[in-house]
Amino acid sequence: MKKMRAYSNILKLRLNMALKREVVLNYPVEAYLEPTSFCNLRCPACPTGLRLGERPSVSIDENLFKAAIDEIGDYVFLLWMYNWGEPLLHKQTPELIRYAKTKDLKVVLSSNLSIKLSDDYIERLVRSGLDTLIVGLDGVTEETYKKYRVNGQLDLVRDNMRRLQDAKARLGSATPHVLWQFLVFRHNEHEIDQVLTDYKQWGADSIKISPAEMPVEPHNQGFEPSTLPQYNMYHNDNAFMKEIENQMSSGRACSWLYGTFVMNPNGKVSPCCGVSAEQNDFGEYRAGGDFFKVWNNSKFRQARSLFTSFSKSRSDRGLSEEQKREISRRIDGMAMGTNHSLVGTELICHKCPIPFRQDDARGTILDVTYGLVHTLRHEQSILIKARSVFAYLLMGAPHWRMLGKMVMHKIYGSRDNSEAAARG
Repeated sequence: MKKMRAYSNILKLRLNMALKREVVLNYPVEAYLEPTSFCNLRCPACPTGLRLGERPSVSIDENLFKAAIDEIGDYVFLLWMYNWGEPLLHKQTPELIRYAKTKDLKVVLSSNLSIKLSDDYIERLVRSGLDTLIVGLDGVTEETYKKYRVNGQLDLVRDNMRRLQDAKARLGSATPHVLWQFLVFRHNEHEIDQVLTDYKQWGADSIKISPAEMPVEPHNQGFEPSTLPQYNMYHNDNAFMKEIENQMSSGRACSWLYGTFVMNPNGKVSPCCGVSAEQNDFGEYRAGGDFFKVWNNSKFRQARSLFTSFSKSRSDRGLSEEQKREISRRIDGMAMGTNHSLVGTELICHKCPIPFRQDDARGTILDVTYGLVHTLRHEQSILIKARSVFAYLLMGAPHWRMLGKMVMHKIYGSRDNSEAAARG
């Protein structure tokens, strides 16, 4: 359990978001600190894979990473160690993870895993304390896999997953949890049933089937969204589009600007994970510098102020069909087009590249809340229970219905799934 100041920081964050303040004194609750900005594959929807030079190809300096962790780690609950590059190409990624874990936070890393990894590297990765390893694998045959994961080696990915499981068994470690992420296009949707059946045989602990973003011209030849609405993020009935409508009509401030710190390997700071071009970054973090000099600079203040004016023009009528088409074009190719469409003094936030993820930091707060409720339900120690209640109150009692449901469960023995109800 984190120190109590991490929970009081959540209350500050929630108040700042609710009041849409431009200058804030809360730390983030989640962060993206990426080991590299280069990759060995050539995926056609990714600016890094296409070698477009949107960002310089660098590895993060160990001292810069540690400086950021030292300054914000006590407040961060979730650390994402990936974004535009392949993190396992950094020789010291396991050691960076181990350092981050000293701050009692959850670390998630995503990899194509089509890399020749030594036994020593795999053992260090398992020993690092990494919580979740997401493996990007979008086919169970060479034909379907290599269509998107250009230059990837299917057998190598499968072998690495098995070696990871062998290392976990040998070292008696339950982590990292290996999550196979299967991006669905029209060309691979016929393999979904096989993936759902065989994922454990491949070396994964769980499977996530997700809609895929489409490449932009001229890199989109042969790619189409899935014909299945639940796996086509552009379909009106898809959860992604519904989330976009909900967020765009809500008038709520974007939680990234208050709760998520995104630092690229060279120290450049983005307002969110959807900024593919360095030219649209908001500033630079330096080891030994003041975090709030970046967090409250003119661009962050201007971006936060946008939501005050946005809310005045929004309504609950939903998005028009033209607006939906415009948003679809905006997110294609990991928002490459959007990143080069800004004019004058426009910020990337004027044309949000990931409108379906504006609530990400709020989601992390929900996960923290659920974790405390889970502790109250299952922990035997009175002291730990008391600390959990105190932490919950310090947060300002968010999602209080969860606590009420827990109490009802205790009194009446309800068999409802509390997590599903809380998220419902």
